[in-house]
Amino acid sequence: MKSPIEDTIWASEYGSVAMVQAAFDRFGPEYHRAIMATGVPSGAAEALMSHLQPDAQGIDFGCGSGVLGLALRTAGLHQLLDGLDLSPVMLNLARETGCYRQLQRANLLLPKEYPTLSIPYDFAITVGLIGDYVPYYVALPSIVQSLRPGGHLGFAVEQKSTPSHAMGKMAADLGLSFLSETILSVPEAKLAEQTYHFFVAQRANA
Repeated sequence: MKSPIEDTIWASEYGSVAMVQAAFDRFGPEYHRAIMATGVPSGAAEALMSHLQPDAQGIDFGCGSGVLGLALRTAGLHQLLDGLDLSPVMLNLARETGCYRQLQRANLLLPKEYPTLSIPYDFAITVGLIGDYVPYYVALPSIVQSLRPGGHLGFAVEQKSTPSHAMGKMAADLGLSFLSETILSVPEAKLAEQTYHFFVAQRANA
């Protein structure tokens, strides 16, 4: 069962980009607090930072309100992130965290229309984007291309929406080698009961 926030955000219109943006614009601060309370951002950040140097330069795809920027800073990242998101309100919240260098609006369903990025990055991270409700996994090739050879990618797959093995095959086809998998569980009392598989993978050196 979804939380009241999620019911309002997704409802029967979760295939509509305009409706998704409007909902996040409206409920950004409340959603920020709810996501932080789940512990998922901190779990993902700790898993990824175990493979990174503190001065690594990264990008947050679907950065939302900046919860991953905050979590990565707490986990030991020294550099500011770049970030992309659909919602202007969420981008403003991310800007207020002080964890981001450059924030730009983007519809991540349309990789060909992404703004210019400061590539290549040492790492990219995305949580709540791939396989959540809408087919944002189409962004995965562009996410991988944003990495330098040998760069790292941390991404979460929500267990109920996208089979992990399907994403695994796609990632392997893109030249990613898996380094670790962390199970991140969200109790229903915190948001909506669900389980994320957070993978850390590395792009091939050549």
